[in-house]
Formats: sequence, C-alpha cells, structure tokens
Amino acid sequence: MRVAAIGDKSFTAFWRLIGAEALEAGSDDEVREHLAKAFKSREYSALIISESLLDHVNEVRSELHAEEQIEPVIIFVPEPGLGRRAADLRRKISLAIGIEAQL
Repeated sequence: MRVAAIGDKSFTAFWRLIGAEALEAGSDDEVREHLAKAFKSREYSALIISESLLDHVNEVRSELHAEEQIEPVIIFVPEPGLGRRAADLRRKISLAIGIEAQL
C-alpha cells in the first residue's frame, strides 16, 4: 500500500521528500479527481491532505458513499489560523449526540 499527498506543488513537494507519492492539483476539479481515483483504486493506505481541502474530501466521500470505507486513512495537515478540522469535528459530534457540542 502506498501513501500519497494531494495538494498544490508546494504542499506535495515536502511530502515527496519523505517518500509519499505526490498527486499535484492546481484546481478544485483536479483535487476532486485525485480524491475520487484514490478512493476507488484502494491502492493507498493513507492520504495526506491540507486542511483547506476538507470540504472537497467530504464532497467526494459523500458522492462515493465512502463513509463506511476504512482505507485509505485521511491525514489532515492543519494550517495556521484555519481551524476547519475542529469545526468539522464539532459538527459531526453534534450530529451524533443530537445536541450542539462546544469543544
């Protein structure tokens, strides 16, 4: 199984240095295309993705109904000042327990 980083050239360059495959994407459509191929192929054990692409991951997973799928593991890399992953996690916890969670 392989590990891939999905993002722009500067994001993927670092991950390529430590052995991850770089799936460069210059547009939102390319990001969604790489994500869909990665989910469908089942060749990757982990995907390293910038936190700014969180919405794209959620869209593609919803389209493919991949919520039950265990592989690949998605590793979100936080970006300074963004905090989108925390907001997404808070939303999912609130939906699961039926009340608004304050984290």
